[in-house]
Amino acid sequence: MNCKNCGAELGEGSVFCGNCGMKVEQEPFYKEPAQPVYEEPVQGEYHQETYSEYQEQGSYVPPVMPEYPAEPVVPAEKPNTVLWIVLSAVEIFTCCQITGIISLIFAILGHISLEKGDFADAESKIKIAKTSFWIGLGLGILFVLAYIVLFALGIAAGITEEILYY
Repeated sequence: MNCKNCGAELGEGSVFCGNCGMKVEQEPFYKEPAQPVYEEPVQGEYHQETYSEYQEQGSYVPPVMPEYPAEPVVPAEKPNTVLWIVLSAVEIFTCCQITGIISLIFAILGHISLEKGDFADAESKIKIAKTSFWIGLGLGILFVLAYIVLFALGIAAGITEEILYY
């Protein structure tokens, strides 16, 4: 056997080369046969902007994934939870108690989520509170208009009745 560094003749069982002093790597007593490496056939063209030497050989190289910031994404504008709490309370006392209560509950839950720092949850709760508030306000306006129309028809009916019978 010869030294891989300088090529000098090595004795049987030598640990170091007598010529250059390099450690002799002992070959294992038994070598497993090399396993064939399966490479998937390349189909089509690569659509990546950069090519590596492995891609030119036909091996698969996974694309590099972009790194995203670890900090949570804060919305540009925090939802105004206090406004919707106040508006919901006013709605409870003025027109529609059911939708006002629903709106108030979700506005308070949104405020709690905002205090915890969960902006996405706070935004979704405030969206439900807004929707409930506007539905209640719309129903309230509809009932007031219906009352006005029915009252006006009642007066009109009363006036025509007076004219006909007097």
